[in-house]
Amino acid sequence: MRVRQAVYVAILLAVAMIGGVFVLLNAVDIPAPSRELKFTSLVCTADVADGQCTPSNSVAQFSSGGSRVEVTLDEMSPYLIDAVVAGEDRDFFRHNGVDPWGITRAVVRDLMGSGSKQGGSTITQQYVKNVYLTQERTFTRKLREAAIAVKLERKLTKRQILERYLNEIFFGRRAYGVEAAAQAYFGVDASELTLAQSAYLAGLIRAPETADAKLAPAEATRRRKTVLVAMQQVGYISAEQAAASDKEPWDAKHLLDRPPATNGTQVRPQFKAIGGDYIAEWVRRQLNDIPGIGEDAVYNQGLRIYLTIDPTLQLAAHDAITHTLDRPDDPTAALVSVDDTGKVIAMVGGKGYQQSGSEVDFALGRQGGGGGRQAGSTFKPFALAAFVEQGNSVKSQVTGPLNLVIPKGDRGADWAVTNYNNEQFGVMTVEEATWHSVNTAYAQIMQTVGRSAVNDMAKKLGVSAPVPAYNSTVLGTADVSVLDMAQAYSTFANHGTLKPAHIIAKVEATDGSVIYDAAKDPKLAASPRLSPDVADTVSSVLTGVLKSGTATNAQIKQPAAGKTGTTDNNQNAWFVGYTCAVTASVWMGNDPVQNPMDNVHGKKVTGGTFPVDIWKRFMVEATKKYKGCPFRTVDVGTKVLPPNLETLVCPPIDPTTTTTTTTGPPPPPCQPYIPPAGSSTTTTTPPAGGPVTTTVVGASTTVPTTTRGPTVTAGTVPGH
Repeated sequence: MRVRQAVYVAILLAVAMIGGVFVLLNAVDIPAPSRELKFTSLVCTADVADGQCTPSNSVAQFSSGGSRVEVTLDEMSPYLIDAVVAGEDRDFFRHNGVDPWGITRAVVRDLMGSGSKQGGSTITQQYVKNVYLTQERTFTRKLREAAIAVKLERKLTKRQILERYLNEIFFGRRAYGVEAAAQAYFGVDASELTLAQSAYLAGLIRAPETADAKLAPAEATRRRKTVLVAMQQVGYISAEQAAASDKEPWDAKHLLDRPPATNGTQVRPQFKAIGGDYIAEWVRRQLNDIPGIGEDAVYNQGLRIYLTIDPTLQLAAHDAITHTLDRPDDPTAALVSVDDTGKVIAMVGGKGYQQSGSEVDFALGRQGGGGGRQAGSTFKPFALAAFVEQGNSVKSQVTGPLNLVIPKGDRGADWAVTNYNNEQFGVMTVEEATWHSVNTAYAQIMQTVGRSAVNDMAKKLGVSAPVPAYNSTVLGTADVSVLDMAQAYSTFANHGTLKPAHIIAKVEATDGSVIYDAAKDPKLAASPRLSPDVADTVSSVLTGVLKSGTATNAQIKQPAAGKTGTTDNNQNAWFVGYTCAVTASVWMGNDPVQNPMDNVHGKKVTGGTFPVDIWKRFMVEATKKYKGCPFRTVDVGTKVLPPNLETLVCPPIDPTTTTTTTTGPPPPPCQPYIPPAGSSTTTTTPPAGGPVTTTVVGASTTVPTTTRGPTVTAGTVPGH
């Protein structure tokens, strides 16, 4: 009896002492947080732009120091809230922030060196320790923790404290807060957690590293059962519910088997598989450069980033490429599609980081870590636009000799131009030269309009890459990006108005406030660059490329226009095409670029082959969502220029003979021009073993005594 009395008195004195000290410390103000909470930023596609971006519908995340996503109590499963309260602090809704008996137990254990980690802390005290204080285990820190907890309970409601606590605590797998934990362990939102899942997460709070069910299933089961029993004792659940949840197994159906989230950019596997890694990296770099956002906000402030990407069309773009290029040793390809407002609705930058072993994004050129690729004949429409803008009619006539040389036309040296596949053309209109991509004809067009006009036209239509001031740029020797070409051609589709391509629609802060809106970004404002008549004239000509030119296989059910392009030695192949509502740019090539594509699936690759196939397969899906409309048949030019007959050579010539030409213009073509079937590609030097007869533009005589190989006359060139 005396011993009991002594113990009872000692306890009363201890409580009284603690109470007295607490009264003294009650004057302590709530300090500033000891560390800044870091929240994960979420990236979502266009299908959730009008809803709410959550971890479960996000396609990528940006984080540092683990994953943390802030949610409200209303966005948490009621089972989870009950499980945490029952397991951690049954009297949470009744005490004022501290439990005197719990503090006494903790102090005695600390003084006795028992090493217990239970501590008797309330939920409020745990929150105070994590946010405002350090993790040191001292008597003074414990008293300050209690004093601040009481202060906090006077400032905030119980629901506010509980919500903050549940968004703060660590659950293992680098997950902070219940939302991140729900994703890390079960791949669901916190609102979707079941009773068994909630009890498991609540059981992790004390020491998550030792109870991960994938590593320690027995301990995980024990802790889950402890929480279920506590919930039953408090009256939150029935005995039947507790028993049923206790029986749930630890298998793939109930628990994710994946490593902890890592810092930096995390792309969901489903999105990564269809080109999402390229998109996420481009978005991250852009966010870093937007005023008011920057790198810290991207990784730490829990942004909600809404993209313009249409997930259905992103899948269609990826499938179009992988279905067409379905062999391991196939070249790579990139695709960018924009709608008539400039939104990037699909983007594939290559084979993927893991498969290609490279993080170069071929869709973005220099922005993507590469240098861009030569545009080939897809650059010719810029010369056509300059030609029309200067008042020239597309009915103007040009000639298409097999070869020609323009003195000092290439950086001071003579510029030798050759048609692809040894094609020899006669007199034709500018629009016919465009349909069949006649290099020698476009070299003359370049001479007519001037290289500065062509280069300036490319830039004002949306080509951001540097364009060298050389005549050869008309044949696509400049390195450009797939994105640039999509943006530039969409300016034709938009009747001469540039609508800058963009992939970020808006960015929200954690409280839902909009901190960036593409619709209000002055850099993305629509800008007239061509008169509608000039742009529509170009589109009118480019429809013929699909109807009777180099891209007849690209025809779809909607009116469409476009241009093929292929560079020297078949190193790059392009097709850029558009309807009035959607533009898609497709590039195909090898890495490194030096490798020619002369035998892919048994074919020599040109713009009219695989790139057209990829474009068509994608556009069939895209045009299901975007309504088409007809292009105007228009020719705004008033000047009809005559042909330069000095450039013509009369075919055919016997390759076994040597011919010496005489002074003066050559005779007219031996037969009228007949449009050939198929396509042409860009070469700036004669092919090996091919014809070497050359016509010099502007010279008084042709090149004397030349030997010539077999000539393919108009109308007999096979499609390619």
